[in-house]
Amino acid sequence: MTTSTTQSSAGSGAPEFRSGKASRRFLRNLVWVLVIGGLFLGGQGVRYYLNYMQLQAIRAQTEKLYHSVLGPDIGTSPFGRLQFEHGKLLASKRIGLDPLSVLSGLSLPAGEELRVDGVSLTGTTGRVRGYFSGDEAGFTQYMEKLSDDDRYFFSVYKVDQLGDGLSFILSVEPK
Repeated sequence: MTTSTTQSSAGSGAPEFRSGKASRRFLRNLVWVLVIGGLFLGGQGVRYYLNYMQLQAIRAQTEKLYHSVLGPDIGTSPFGRLQFEHGKLLASKRIGLDPLSVLSGLSLPAGEELRVDGVSLTGTTGRVRGYFSGDEAGFTQYMEKLSDDDRYFFSVYKVDQLGDGLSFILSVEPK
């Protein structure tokens, strides 16, 4: 009778369920899914790490640029400070030359022999009239010191030799 039941069940067409074989198939598929998922996550981790390192390099270079432009104390918002400085530069170009800073630029390298008689500024150019009580070599040294000014270009427009000094007219414009 046992032979007939196995034959009848085999002959009926319904497959026999084997739990051990199904468990091994499930574990094999689970291992493959975990390996593929692990490789995917590992690749994403490497990609994240490389992007993070690139971001750190960009931040370091940006910080270095901020320090080179703004000095050692860049503050909490260096980009905002850069915008502020840029706005100041644009405003000075629109307004023109600042008479006090031009006089400051003239007086820093000067000694007692310099006298400024008049300053006329129109927009971004200007003329300075004055008297230098030294000799021509002293005036040349004074002009060399003026060429070191960070804000303005000073150039000789006209020089007249007087008995005890030089009368001069200088042109000034921003750098």
